Amino acid sequence: MKIKQLKKVINKKIILDDINFELNPGEIIGLVGRNGTGKTTLFRTMAEYYKKDGGDILIDNQSLTENQLLKEQLFYIDDQFNYLASQTPKTLEFYYKELYSAFDSEKYYSLLKKYQFDINYKISNYSKGFQALFKVILAFSCQARYYILDEPFDGLDLIIRKKVITLILNEVSVNRCGVIISSHNLLELENIIDRALIIQNGSITKEFNLETINRDFKKIQMVFRKKDIPKLVKDNCKIIQVQGRVLIGIFESLDEQLYEEILALDPVLFDEVQMNLEDLYSSQFTDESDYQLFN
Repeated sequence: MKIKQLKKVINKKIILDDINFELNPGEIIGLVGRNGTGKTTLFRTMAEYYKKDGGDILIDNQSLTENQLLKEQLFYIDDQFNYLASQTPKTLEFYYKELYSAFDSEKYYSLLKKYQFDINYKISNYSKGFQALFKVILAFSCQARYYILDEPFDGLDLIIRKKVITLILNEVSVNRCGVIISSHNLLELENIIDRALIIQNGSITKEFNLETINRDFKKIQMVFRKKDIPKLVKDNCKIIQVQGRVLIGIFESLDEQLYEEILALDPVLFDEVQMNLEDLYSSQFTDESDYQLFN
């Protein structure tokens, strides 16, 4: 699945601009960004809930707009249009069998039984956690190739969250589907995604491979003899946290020459520490006014 130069304008304001990325079979992508940066708008436009104002959504190099049959290859539930709430799992089977010709009823009822759902019980009567679990069961029963999951872990307790994650990982592993997920739970997201896309002001500004972040980026804990942060460090490092005299920063490039130049400043401490997705997120969205609060 390819997203090419996707653009969306709402009320004469550009919400998405020149969005480009690919979602491959057997891959999980995390879409990461602050509130209001365009995550949900991107998902709704990808699913054609919103009409795009530029660019294209391609599956097998065919435009989703031009070939509506391709919609069976894509699954997305928008929580804002909560038409599921008044239905039961049993009635929803009939609706989704009409939308997805490959809908697997045997798989659907097997998973519902496994997780102890009453098929005649209205979705609205379930807890928030079980509603989220049901949506994932419904999604994967549709046998699509690509899935869009918007905050699937939001507000879930530990047990339900583990069940949702298990379903996602199993589906990707067994059926080689592609999944794109947005979530504010970065530590949870880090454990399951292959790549992270950073969205800022309606554009994808960075892409990270989770397998190589500790090779490509360096998280350094630093202490200098003077209170002010050296200009050499400011120019080459994104400070994400200040605790007293201790600085935590992310270097996108720390070659041998820069390393030697910083050591020449005679720091009290300059040690590499393990970094994670939350650190990458902080490096993209933290500015000086944020970490000055810690002084």
